[in-house]
Amino acid sequence: MVKKININQLRKGMFVCGTDRKWIDIPFFRTKFLITSDKQINTLKEYCQTVSIDTGKGIDVDKPSETDIIDSGGSAATEMRSRAEEDDSVYPVYSIVELKAGELAVVVRKNSQFPQRPLVKVITNPHKQLLFQEQTLDLAEDAQNQIEIIRVLASDEPIIELLKMFVDLDKT
Repeated sequence: MVKKININQLRKGMFVCGTDRKWIDIPFFRTKFLITSDKQINTLKEYCQTVSIDTGKGIDVDKPSETDIIDSGGSAATEMRSRAEEDDSVYPVYSIVELKAGELAVVVRKNSQFPQRPLVKVITNPHKQLLFQEQTLDLAEDAQNQIEIIRVLASDEPIIELLKMFVDLDKT
């Protein structure tokens, strides 16, 4: 369920799927992400007064009450829910994910039939060393069923800047 909450209710483990600001006006790599650090929360507090969270992909507020939920049924909430249903992929294109074996990969294409199993390009080995020849894997294929994504890297992790440069070079 998507709900809009006051920024002061935001905490680690919540899945942010929208803000009261345009995405370009906030300093985050993605528009939808899991809150994993106090730094992310503090940054959002600098820019926003409300955020939308998806309780199906993250934790809910401790004790939801009508005063905590900013928008429970108006047209903005309906629009937010329909957007979330349209884009139910947990792994947005160009997000950087860690695989079960420890490799890092970039999501290349969403999979509408299996949102948890996108097409990815493996860019590091399990020791986080960049690969000279990336391997593209379709996680929806039967042969790839043992390969799983365990997490999306947070935008404030140190390796992200290096990997973003690598991905940008690859696009040109």
